Amino acid sequence: MSVYEMAVKYYPRLWSGERIEALVDAGRLTREEADAVLEKGQ
Repeated sequence: MSVYEMAVKYYPRLWSGERIEALVDAGRLTREEADAVLEKGQ
């Protein structure tokens, strides 16, 4: 399972928005992927 797939699965239940941003900062998610995850979770 990719980081993006895990983010979709776990945000917002287990992972916070800060976690998603940390993954972007670490280079594990692209900005576009993070935006998609954050939009889906709302």
